[in-house]
Amino acid sequence: MIADWATLEPYVPLMIEGTLTTLQLIALTLVIGFAIALPVAIARNSAARPAKVFGYGFIFFFRGAPLLAILFLIYYGLPQVPGVTESPLWLLIEEPFPVAVMALSLNSAGFQAEIIAGALRNVPKGEIEAARAAGFSRMATFWHVTAAHAARFGIRGFGNEVVFVVKGTAVVSFITVHDLMSAAHQIYFNTFDPITPLLAAALIYLTIVVILIRTIRWLETRLSPELKVAASETARRSRPAGGPKRNASA
Repeated sequence: MIADWATLEPYVPLMIEGTLTTLQLIALTLVIGFAIALPVAIARNSAARPAKVFGYGFIFFFRGAPLLAILFLIYYGLPQVPGVTESPLWLLIEEPFPVAVMALSLNSAGFQAEIIAGALRNVPKGEIEAARAAGFSRMATFWHVTAAHAARFGIRGFGNEVVFVVKGTAVVSFITVHDLMSAAHQIYFNTFDPITPLLAAALIYLTIVVILIRTIRWLETRLSPELKVAASETARRSRPAGGPKRNASA
């Protein structure tokens, strides 16, 4: 059986709606995950043992636990805890979309925290000491020296995590979030065509991944001077010759 694109035409708005929901999930997961991961990464590198243990435990758990298990624990498990349904937390987990964002963000935060912690550890200590000796405050040193270097070191690992987040959003259909995969399943149930909607969803996921990877590579080039110079040199060499040179004696 081959794909029958004609059966997909009436469901294009449904696919677009699911794609927009998936894009929202990706954006919120990366932003909230980073907000959680940054203090966890700092704790992971801290000299204080309690903070270090907390950072290591957070990363160990959320990197190791399956995303689907985290999703089900929050969606089905938390409401069973006494007092949760009467607490403000219930406002966050009452609907499936916030639960999906929470589960994806916690899972991504575990990976992002390890990426950030590793990038921070690779920043040359001599440059930090030089900035402090030059009169930079701790915040200015962190922003202009530590964070700048860490961004260059961690951007490639962050790009891999972005791809994992895109693919991870597909599991939210298990808790009735109407994302791209849920739209594909709904079309399949309506048309009994398993190939066309799933193939269309796969192509959309692939397009999103390609765009994000190219964006990450562009950022990596912008953040790394040596890559920026190499890219400029490659572009210069690839230009066609501009025609015969002008005679100097003319």
